[in-house]
Amino acid sequence: MKYRKKPVIINTEQWMKHGDNDNVSKYCDTILYVEHDLCPVCKKELFEHGLVETLEGYHRVCPGDWIITGVQGERYPCKNDIFLKTYDEV
Repeated sequence: MKYRKKPVIINTEQWMKHGDNDNVSKYCDTILYVEHDLCPVCKKELFEHGLVETLEGYHRVCPGDWIITGVQGERYPCKNDIFLKTYDEV
């Protein structure tokens, strides 16, 4: 069988830097301090990153990721390229 995802309107905001979203904490606050370590995904320094609490635990947020609030109030990050392919502005 095949299924199509139901259209659902979500709330979201793009996270660029610390202070953009109260739901994103500083990455360095929750682990050992990282100064010059690079993110394996975006190659930017880890101190520029954040963490968002999801249903599965905390997930790293790279600058430019979107923070999506789901239909039950849950939050999760989404990479910009995937977000732009998946969602249209309403």
